[in-house]
Amino acid sequence: MNSAELLKTISFKLSSVGFCTVRSEWNYKNIISSFTRLYLVTEGEAFIYIGTKKIHLKKDHLYLVPSFTHCSYLCTTNMTHYYATCTIELPNNLSIFQLFNFNYEIKATTEHYEYFKRLYEVNPNMSLPAKDPRVYQRMSSKTWNYSINDVERSLVSSGLLYLLISKLISTTKIELNKGDSNNILETIKFIHANLDSEILVSELAKMACLSTGYYTRKFKELTQFSPLDYLNKQRIEKAQLLLNTTSHSCIQIAEICGYKSNAYFCKIFKKHVGQSPGNYRKNPI
Repeated sequence: MNSAELLKTISFKLSSVGFCTVRSEWNYKNIISSFTRLYLVTEGEAFIYIGTKKIHLKKDHLYLVPSFTHCSYLCTTNMTHYYATCTIELPNNLSIFQLFNFNYEIKATTEHYEYFKRLYEVNPNMSLPAKDPRVYQRMSSKTWNYSINDVERSLVSSGLLYLLISKLISTTKIELNKGDSNNILETIKFIHANLDSEILVSELAKMACLSTGYYTRKFKELTQFSPLDYLNKQRIEKAQLLLNTTSHSCIQIAEICGYKSNAYFCKIFKKHVGQSPGNYRKNPI
């Protein structure tokens, strides 16, 4: 299955959609969300900082912020906009952001406005429970005052998100049917499907029919991470999602994410996120 074919299996889970105006209170630093975010600015302006990159949010532009991206928000005047937050799922828990490069800012068209307006209309009670991400991310999505169990509404919402996201894809990052890359992708699928199990780099290399050293080198070329760092990154991102959206204890989450030792889980979590799992749940950054 190549990258284009894999897109046919994608699924979306909308967590919020709304239309609002923010002002100087929209000033939050070092936020990391387990949800992908879309913004369509209709009036005014604001800024998002992703790492050292400053993105000017302007009228009539569509913006994408991938899940698990560190960013800061700043509005000095006012900004009126549509927004949507969602999770994007592929088979084996692969990330669409691993497979494709995205334009994180594009000029909005009449179609974009129609898609967002329709998404908002079919989900009238799905606005965020608070503007401050440090507040709403501490709230389990089960406690938010909405449900998207209606089949028709769910399908329409998924279709609209598909249309919006598809406009932002620029190029393929990983070509799934090319030699070693295909073999390594199979091990990436294995990693995502078995995050709760013990995974050894030597076993992954054997699965890819490559020596451990060559596998590690090619894996890093493909993903920008060593196999072990990649494994820990995926486990910690899953832990962040569970901390944000469930009431599982930290010990339970450690086990679900493949850490037999809670102390080691806390150590790795703090290394990646900058604070302990308990503090993250109280005040996600």
